[in-house]
Amino acid sequence: MGLYKVDKCIFTGLSVKNMDDGDFRDAIEYWLDLGTHKIFFRLTHEALNWDRENEFFQRNEHIFKGLILNNDWFEDQKVYITIEKLKELLPQKSYPKTPQEKADSLFQYYLSLQTEDGQLVELDQKKFQEWTWQELYFKSLSEIIYYSKYLKKEKLISANFSPIEYSDDILFDFQVTVEGLNYGIKLQSEGEKSNLCFIAMAFKPETSNIRNAIKEALTETGFKPILIDEQNIDSDRTINDEIIASLKKCRFCVADFSYHSKGVYFESGFALGQGKKVIYTCLDSEFTDAHFDIKPLQHIIYKTAEQLRADLKNKIEAWIK
Repeated sequence: MGLYKVDKCIFTGLSVKNMDDGDFRDAIEYWLDLGTHKIFFRLTHEALNWDRENEFFQRNEHIFKGLILNNDWFEDQKVYITIEKLKELLPQKSYPKTPQEKADSLFQYYLSLQTEDGQLVELDQKKFQEWTWQELYFKSLSEIIYYSKYLKKEKLISANFSPIEYSDDILFDFQVTVEGLNYGIKLQSEGEKSNLCFIAMAFKPETSNIRNAIKEALTETGFKPILIDEQNIDSDRTINDEIIASLKKCRFCVADFSYHSKGVYFESGFALGQGKKVIYTCLDSEFTDAHFDIKPLQHIIYKTAEQLRADLKNKIEAWIK
């Protein structure tokens, strides 16, 4: 059988370049050129029917599109993409999952468009109507307008909406309010925009070089490391309270599974459940004993602390910055 050919990307609907002679005969193989980056896709031929027959794909299509447009797709571009692979991918990725997260993400985007606080910002309508809603993981242009009206109702922005023929209102321009500025300061001090990283690891004498390597990689990339045994905990708080509070404030988590501390499994799982990115690391000599739940996840496997520092720094600069 010959390769299946498509004119449009299965996920984005954008034009693609098919592979003339791919490695898999019974597959769809193509390149998608997004200008800033190119992505290679290898899919089962069943993908031709996903948009009509697969409920999981239909429900999450806007998320896949957002991941692709944000260059946060499969790290191994030669992976053979199936529905099962897509189900494994989503828990590893960070994107707005709740209405509050979607509203905050949109507000932070509007904050980023300012060149000075309080200015009136006119939107690039072509970009806003064709790309912005997709890059921010919204399902449609109507949905991003709906959330923009919510931000206005909450007095985080003032905004002018102009009706256009045969469509919903379009946001023409906006201005971040004083209330919005205060909310933006709060958002930037914790969570997605913070410069904090929670380190989950075993606290043993033999891990001191690992600890130092992780802290150095974070410092060199502009992040502040948070280790629970270095925090001053108020007398009315438990260690668990402090762990959860710290994880909520952090932008991402580095989880080192060397020596297999049960706390690392809990803390990295909690961070993932909060929608935060988690970078997994482990000593090469320890990885064979890792629990089967985390073995399929991509790890930085290292033999020396210096290798960990260098590889972790590269990972942060590519995935977090």
